[in-house]
Amino acid sequence: MSAPVTDPLRLKIDLQALGMRTPPEIDTRAGGAGPADGITIFIGDLVATVPTGAWYAGDSPYELRNRSDGSWRLARDNVEVARVTLADEPGFYRRSTADNTPYRSFALRHGRDAIGSTVAQGCSHGDLSCKFCAISTSKLSGVTLASKTPGQLAEVAEAAEAEGFTHIVMTTGSTGEDAGITHLAACAAAVRERTRMKIHVQFEPPEDPALIDLAASVADTAAINIESFDEAVLGNMAPSKARAGMERYRGAWNRAVQLLGEGQVTSFLIVGLGESSRSIIDGSKLLVSLGVYPYLLPLRPLPGTPLESWQPPPPDATMDIFERAAAIVMDAGLRASSCLAGCVRCGACTTFTDLTG
Repeated sequence: MSAPVTDPLRLKIDLQALGMRTPPEIDTRAGGAGPADGITIFIGDLVATVPTGAWYAGDSPYELRNRSDGSWRLARDNVEVARVTLADEPGFYRRSTADNTPYRSFALRHGRDAIGSTVAQGCSHGDLSCKFCAISTSKLSGVTLASKTPGQLAEVAEAAEAEGFTHIVMTTGSTGEDAGITHLAACAAAVRERTRMKIHVQFEPPEDPALIDLAASVADTAAINIESFDEAVLGNMAPSKARAGMERYRGAWNRAVQLLGEGQVTSFLIVGLGESSRSIIDGSKLLVSLGVYPYLLPLRPLPGTPLESWQPPPPDATMDIFERAAAIVMDAGLRASSCLAGCVRCGACTTFTDLTG
C-alpha cells in the first residue's frame, strides 16, 4: 500500500478531481455559476475550492473531519493527511440592503480575499449556450438576483472591502448585442467610485470592439474566455463561441492587452471537455504570444447543466497538462502573482496558478 499524499499542491489537485465528503454541519453552496457546489479551504499556504455537493464527492476517498479541539483534518481512506482551515463566512453575508435584499444575493466570497458577482444572471444564446455553464441556475433557485444594480453592488463591495477583501470579479451573461458589457461597465464604474478594490471583468468578445474600451476604462484586468481550442469540442460544448470565430477572439484579446497590459488579460481553458492535450498546449502558446495568461482549470460539472453527470478529469492527467502549460507561461515571463485582480490572482479553483508563480 502506497503512502498517502500529503503535499498540499497534490492534495489540492486530487480534491478538485475527486471532491470531498463533509460532515452534515458544513454549509455547501449549492448550484449556480462560479465556485459552486463546494467549500473553500486552506491547505497550508494554498487556497482551494473543493467540490462537496457533486455526485462524485459522495464516493471520494477524501473526508473532512472535525476534531474535538475544533480543528479540521483532511483524511484519505481513514488516514489523516493534512490539517486544513475552513474559510470564514464573511460578515457582509449577514447584512441586507434597504429593501431587505441580502448582501450575499449580490456577491459571494471567492478564495482568500476576493468577492465575485454575476451582474446579469442570464444568457441570450438559447440553444447555442455553453453546456458547462450554470449561470441561470442560481436565478432559478432564488438565491440571487436576475440583475444587480450598480449602486447596490457598490454598496456590497464597500462592505466587503471594510472586511479586508481587496478585489472583485464581475462577470455577465451575454444579454444582447453589447454582450452585456454596458451594464457590466456601469457596475464596475460604481464599485470603482466607492471603493479602492481592484476590478476584474469577464465578457464575450463583442461585435463592436469599442465596447472593450468601455470595459477596460473601469477595470484593472479582464477575461475573454474561449474555454477550448479544440474546434470539435468548442463547436459541441460552446456553439455560440465557435460561431463567433477565432478571429473575433484574437482581435478582442489584442485590444484588451493593448489597453490593460500583458498578463492582465486572461482566457479560461477548461480541461476535461474531451479536448486533445495538443489543443491546450498550442492554445496556451498562442495566448502567451499575445500577452494573454491562459487560465487552465479542471472541469467542474454543475447540477442543472448538460454536463452534470460528468466527472472532473483524473488528477494525474490534469497535473501533467498543467505542468506542460505552466512551463510555457513561465517562459513567456507571465506570472499569476503579477495579475492585479480576478481569477488568476485568486487561484482557488485550480492548481495552475500555484504552478505559475
